Amino acid sequence: MTAIKGPSLADLRTTLARQVDTLVGRVRNWSPDDWEQPSANPGWSNAETVRHLAESLVTFAIGVEQGEQAARPSFEEGRQALTASPALLPRGLADSSDRLVEALGKTEPADLVWHPSHRFSARTMAAIALSEVVLHRWDLTGPGDRGPEPRAARLVLQGLFSSHDDSSASPIALLLHVSGRTRMEGRPGWRGADWTWDIPDEARTS
Repeated sequence: MTAIKGPSLADLRTTLARQVDTLVGRVRNWSPDDWEQPSANPGWSNAETVRHLAESLVTFAIGVEQGEQAARPSFEEGRQALTASPALLPRGLADSSDRLVEALGKTEPADLVWHPSHRFSARTMAAIALSEVVLHRWDLTGPGDRGPEPRAARLVLQGLFSSHDDSSASPIALLLHVSGRTRMEGRPGWRGADWTWDIPDEARTS
């Protein structure tokens, strides 16, 4: 496994916790109509987007908690984590984040962890989790600020899209561009709906 360049696990972890707190505060008082509105993620409502995010964070937590296992663990718990009504989603999102942040705090940056499709370091897992929070915050179209914070967007770029990182560009606009949300005309890296993370330290599992 190659050495990882970019943000530290500690920085990613604390930023992840802060970003989820901000997002939970945004959606906590949403009305039933707000939850039912379509998100910017085609085919998903706001409620479906937050439910997906919370389930993803639980899944990531399982992968970190069971990182030392020789074989990929079952992630069924994460897939079934939240069947609650939309009004309970903010609490579920907060709990999912707390579990992941706590698990990451017990690992070393280079410790291998499991993802449903990948095997990589705890630091990469933290970057992927932060990317999910930052991007899905932008997807949510209910009341309140949609925009990710520039510093959080920059950490995602540095952790997962380092080949496209450019300090002269707006980190928010650049992240939305390389992740297929909104295109920056004339800039390379646009892959539309076919975008994928640039995982820096994929480990072989066979």
